[in-house]
Formats: sequence, structure tokens, C-alpha cells
Amino acid sequence: MLVFATRMLRDKLKQFIIYSVAAIAFLEMYVALFPAIQQQAGSVNQMLKSFPPELFKAMNIDPATLSFSNFESYLSSEYMSFIWPILAIIFAVSLANYIAVNEIEKGTMETLASLPANRSRVFMQRYLAGLVMLAGFSSVSLFGAIPLAMLHSTDYVIGHYVTAAVGSFFFIWAVYSLATVFSVFFSEKGKANMASGGVLILMYVLSVVSSLKESLQNLQYVSFFHYFSGSSLLAKGVYPNYALLVLGGFAVVVTAMALWWFGRRDLSV
Repeated sequence: MLVFATRMLRDKLKQFIIYSVAAIAFLEMYVALFPAIQQQAGSVNQMLKSFPPELFKAMNIDPATLSFSNFESYLSSEYMSFIWPILAIIFAVSLANYIAVNEIEKGTMETLASLPANRSRVFMQRYLAGLVMLAGFSSVSLFGAIPLAMLHSTDYVIGHYVTAAVGSFFFIWAVYSLATVFSVFFSEKGKANMASGGVLILMYVLSVVSSLKESLQNLQYVSFFHYFSGSSLLAKGVYPNYALLVLGGFAVVVTAMALWWFGRRDLSV
């Protein structure tokens, strides 16, 4: 009944484990370093205050939350603002490619489409299987900090990790859905990757430019990175304004577009 979802979960399980272990490894590094950094928090915080606020805004970090004396603030600037998005985006694009473009490029999609199942069933089972894996990655890569904090006798606020996991999932859901559109539109994985990467880079640039120039600040609203802020999610335990609505709404709309196109395109080219 769920043969297409099961196959995707099986084929992508190794990759899921690799990315999850990588995230946990980075978390362990940061958690292990925190006690030493916390001892020097006063001087480090003073040094950070000497940098212009625009620098941190360009890095999608709220200057008000910059404090290495607080565990969640420390992780939000060291882990959530750089390492986590890179791992999550690469994993999400890889899962999206599996839905269609990988097999279209190899010429095996026609065989899959000839099975006694309509295209929408193939698409939705694979799409939802990928979404389950992304939810699992978001949970492991963020809640994994809690047992590590306990291991290193570091205080933590569990509610902030719940907020961060939910907000991070919505962000990566939107990225995954965007990449899915390109997966069903293109017939070559390289072109699909370039399109996904190009749009995300453009969004990041718009987020940076809008934070540096007041006259262009409205550009931030078309960037995923405006709605994903490690400082807000993990350090403050709050969602950026309208983040879940915008990211979730975008994901639903573009997924419907991808499903419509997948049902009508020629899978042989």
C-alpha cells in the first residue's frame, strides 16, 4: 500500500543517519566547549558589543540575544545561524531530488510510472516520506542538545527547543517544497540543484541587503531566512512574526503546483 514511501525511507535511511550523526557531532563539540567559553563570557560579550549591529543582522542574529553566558543564546549563534541550516538545506534538496528528477535523469521514471499506481500516489507517498525524515532530522538535531547538556552538567530551557524544532521544521519544509518543484520541472539533477541553490542564495542576499539598507527593508519578506531566526527560536523561544503561516502556506501552495505539473509532464525527457 505504501510501497513508494517505504522504498524512499529505505533508500534514504543511510543519508538520514549520516546527517543526524553530523548534527549531533557538531552539537557535542559546541556543548563541550560551552563551560570554558562561559567562564570567559564577560570579556567575550564585551568584545561582541564592539562590533556593529548590522554585522549580526546580516548573519540573521539578533544582537540583543548575543550572550555566551546563556546556553541557548550561545547555541543559537554558533549552531542555529550557520551549521544547522546548511545541513538541513542539503538534506532537504537531496530528498526532493529523489521524488522525481533522479529517476527522470536515469530514465527509470517511465518504468515506475508504468506500475499500477497513478502519478499522484507516487508523488505524494514520496513527498510525505521525505517530510517525515525532515521532521525526524529537525527533532534529532535540536532535541539532541538536551542529553548532551545533561551529560556536561549544563542548564537548559526545554521549551526553547520545542519552539526551535517546530520553527526549524517549517523552514526546512518550505525549502523542501521549493526543491520539489524543481525536481519535477527539470530532467537533470544538476539543473534542479542549481535552481534550488540559486533561489535560496538570492533569498539570503535579499535578507542581508534588507537588513543593511532601510529603504530596501521590505525585501526581507520574500526571503525564507527572514522567517527563520535561530536567535528568536532558540535564544528567545518565540516564533518570528507570521513565520509558520508564511512558510507553511508557501509549502502547501508550491507542493500543489509540483503535484499538478508531475501529473502532466512528459517523464521521458
